[in-house]
Amino acid sequence: MQEYQFQLPALKTVVELLVQQGLDKHRVLAAAGISPSQLYAESGLISQVKMAKLLDVADQYSEKPMASALCGLGMPLRKQGVLAIAVQSMPNLEAMIHMLKAFLNAQSSGTELELVKHGELLRAEFSLRFADQLNCDSMHRAMVTNLFGTFKTLFGEQWQATEVWLDHSFACTKELSQLIGCPVLCDKPNNALVFEQRWAHVTGTQVFPAEALRKQSSETLQRLENIDDLIYQILPALIYDGNTSIEHVAALFGVHVRVLQKRLKAKGTSYSNLLEGARKTMAVDYLLDSQLSIADISLQLGFQEPAIFIRSFKKWFKQTPLQWRKTAKAN
Repeated sequence: MQEYQFQLPALKTVVELLVQQGLDKHRVLAAAGISPSQLYAESGLISQVKMAKLLDVADQYSEKPMASALCGLGMPLRKQGVLAIAVQSMPNLEAMIHMLKAFLNAQSSGTELELVKHGELLRAEFSLRFADQLNCDSMHRAMVTNLFGTFKTLFGEQWQATEVWLDHSFACTKELSQLIGCPVLCDKPNNALVFEQRWAHVTGTQVFPAEALRKQSSETLQRLENIDDLIYQILPALIYDGNTSIEHVAALFGVHVRVLQKRLKAKGTSYSNLLEGARKTMAVDYLLDSQLSIADISLQLGFQEPAIFIRSFKKWFKQTPLQWRKTAKAN
């Protein structure tokens, strides 16, 4: 079974949301086999297996069977400033879907997302490979509501799915429908959020106008202690967009480059280190989960030529990308 990973900030957010629901964090962490010390680590990864166990324990210990779903629905609200920054330059919904896929995979690898047009409706079809591998209803509920909440956070209260499709039988479907306010249908051909065609041509600036973006990003920068984590989360979208200069990032946050550099230095890192880390993570995802050539991956990651990407990859992993892909797929 391929091991997918979650960023540790995702663990912190989930635990905070569980505590808000009245659960004892030490009890659920102990039952899931997760050390409380991981809540205080500034960066790192946690396995999908432990996250699935945590959500499963939460559903068992909660008075409501939907603790995991409520966590998923609450997570995007913590990320509104990040979403605003990430989507502002997107020219249409299809570009936003690509950005959202990169954004979601930066938090937890193994998410597929694609926009499909069908008559008067659109479908955001998704695959949650990590949840599928585990066959864990709690994880599925959390990730489905997380995706639903992300769309709601992105487009506002005026956006509403007409249906949510799931490709398998699903426990607590009725409760899930009530929670998100639309029908949840099981045993469909795909997992999908189904919504109206009128959203196809919406742009990032329509979703978050420039003035609102500046206010949102400035407030986000001021209240977020982990600015390095915030930047790391938006980097996949910026890499996709092809604009990763520190000047661009500083402008998105509405601050001078020196201010951004100073904040990152105080966290013991730099923008170049964060950019390298994001490219490293995305390179692994592309090599594992796509059939893209090394040249195409190099282009996707913003390297000027494949030789530079290969040199960087060898520095990271002591292997060429092709050697690494062959070894990883053999295992």
